[in-house]
Parts: sequence; C-alpha cells; structure tokens
Amino acid sequence: MAPFLRYTLCALLFCISSLTLTTAENATTATLFPDVTSALDFTASKWLWSSTTATANVAVGFRKDFTPPLGKSLIAAEIIFTVYSNLNFYVNGVYIGSGNSESGNLLGRSRFARRFCVDLLPSYNVFAVNASAAMSGTDWGGFIATILVTYSDGTTDTLVTDSSWRMKSPLPLGFEQPSFDDTAWPVATVVGNYAAGAWADVLVNIPADPPVLTLSNAQWIWTDVVPAGGVLPAGPRAFRRTFTPAPGQVLGVATILVTADNEYSLYVNGVTIGSGTSFKVAQQYTINFASAPAEVVLAVLATNTASSSAGMLFAMEVNMVPSGRVDCTAGAFVLSDAGWKSTKSAIPAGWEQPGFDDSAWPAAVEEANYGASPWGAVTIAAPSPPVTI
Repeated sequence: MAPFLRYTLCALLFCISSLTLTTAENATTATLFPDVTSALDFTASKWLWSSTTATANVAVGFRKDFTPPLGKSLIAAEIIFTVYSNLNFYVNGVYIGSGNSESGNLLGRSRFARRFCVDLLPSYNVFAVNASAAMSGTDWGGFIATILVTYSDGTTDTLVTDSSWRMKSPLPLGFEQPSFDDTAWPVATVVGNYAAGAWADVLVNIPADPPVLTLSNAQWIWTDVVPAGGVLPAGPRAFRRTFTPAPGQVLGVATILVTADNEYSLYVNGVTIGSGTSFKVAQQYTINFASAPAEVVLAVLATNTASSSAGMLFAMEVNMVPSGRVDCTAGAFVLSDAGWKSTKSAIPAGWEQPGFDDSAWPAAVEEANYGASPWGAVTIAAPSPPVTI
C-alpha cells in the first residue's frame, strides 16, 4: 500500500481510538511520575551519520518507518536520543523535541540524552530526524536513539538506530511527513557502536525517575574570559537560563546541583530556592512544579568576594510527561555552559523574574571542565527539603 494511503487509514483509526482516552487525560499530578520507569539504554543502538566524515552545518535527514506485527495495535513510544551535535526529532511529522550542543564542548553534551513519551498511530508510524554537525571531520557527526513502542495489549518492542534507517542529505522539503516517499534514500552509515571504537568514551547519561544527577560535563562559567593569572575582579554576577519543554510535555519535578566560587543565591521562576558559600560543596535541591508552568527560568546570583578565581557550576535534570500520559516519564538535562546569559553591567531590578528580558545579555564564558584546577572535585551535600512552586 502506498505510504500516503496507509497513513490516511491509520490516522482515521487513531481518531476513533483516541475517543477512549479521556479518562487518562484527567489523571492527577500525583500520578504523573511513577516510581519506576522503563529501563531504556543504548547498548544495542548504533551511532549513525551520512558518512564516516561529517561536514559542518550540512543538514542530514534520517527516517525510520514502523508497522506493527499483524494483530497488534500501537499506542505509544518512549524515546531516548542524543546527537553530536544538533538535531530536531519528529514523530509522524510532528516536532517532539531537540538535542543540541549549545557550546564548544560538543562531545561532552552528547553524553546527555533527552527522553520523550509520544502517542502513536495504531499502525504505520514514521520517526524522522533533521541533524547537523558543528565541525567537519571524522567522528564529528553522530546520532543515536532507542525507541520502546507499546502495544494496546501491554506488550512492547524495541527499535534501535542501525542500518535499517534511511538517510538523505541535503534534505528535501517535507521529509519528516509520513506521506513522504523515502524508498530511493540510501541506508544510513553506521559510524560506530555504542561505547566502542571512536565512541568508546561517549557513555550517555539518560534521564530517569527518580533522577540520578552528577556535575560531570558541567562547565565552570563566568562573565569574563579568564586572564593568564587566573584572577577575576570581585563583585556579583547575574546568570540566567530558560528551559522550555517540548510541545505537549508537562513539567513535574526538577533536581538541581549548584555551587559557585565564592557565593551564590538560586532562584527558579522568581522564587528563592537556596544559597551556598563554598565552591567545594554543591547544594542539591528538588523543585516540584505544582502549576505545570510553560517554562523554567533559572537565575543564579554568584559573587566573587575578592579578586581571585571565580565561577558558577550548575546541573539540572527535569522530569516531564505528555498531557494525559501516566505510564511514561520524559526528561532533559540543563548544564552550566555557554547557553547561559550574564552581564557585567549593573544588575537590574527583577532580573531573576520570568518576565525579565535578557535578550541583550551576552553569553556566559566557559572557563573549565568540572574537576579542573583551581576547583577540583566538588562534594554534593545532602538534599535540601523539596520546594513546591
């Protein structure tokens, strides 16, 4: 059957079956984050690209279609993926999220996967990716994913990235749509096995429930380029970062690790969360989002108390679920890196509030990887009592 006709029939079936989901859509916040989540990993998945040598900023498309076995009806998918270095992920033509490296530390960022839960059509479904590499050369491009599909009878199957995926570059218009014909596309190139060969050191952290968070691959950041002597001026610096969940994802719980040289105060969506006075110890906070906000505004006021080294270190794992889903956890990581904004100018009133306009603030400067001198390893304090906002 032609892809377009097959998709149309599946869409009609999906519309009918969706009428039975109203009970799940009324699930309470308390049931959105179960104690146990699916044990997904990348062990059987391959790193894919268009060839063994990447070209910077050239779009590469990947597609995988899936039809369930006879007698089976699909209801949902749980997806984990990461990329080296940028991608947009689509399911049946609908954008579900992105994975990107927002700084020069590209390999470090590919160590952090994103996790999504999506509804599927009962039969024919298409997973599509628009990816690009930030640099040219061998081992500079790679995309990896694992997809757990669930059937209406409660059974599951696992799809992995391998040579059954199709690839095309440059990308034709509408490549992510289910009706698009990719039969002439070549198969993707497997550039490496997970945790083997050139990718041996890219062991990926995967969002989990409950979260397991470390400061590995976070960057010490500040507003100044560190001079040769390593001494930065005394004074406070304001840092901001906004996390916006992908369409349909509902914010639930965030776990945060943060410290600064020398002091900091942390705000989330304008609410004071906590503070610290020693860069040798990171505080651990849990934030429960009772109102399911549209975004999370992270704000840190860090103070260098004397002319010396200065820096801020931050890691967050946020758990989400799609609206109406109660059996699947989505998640993402936010780390201190050049994706944060800061300013050396006078800190304006209300800078920590969600409505503040930081568009004119420059990007923060990455000073060093976690563990580097003069800071070394950081001890993580016992968790603070959860805060509900």
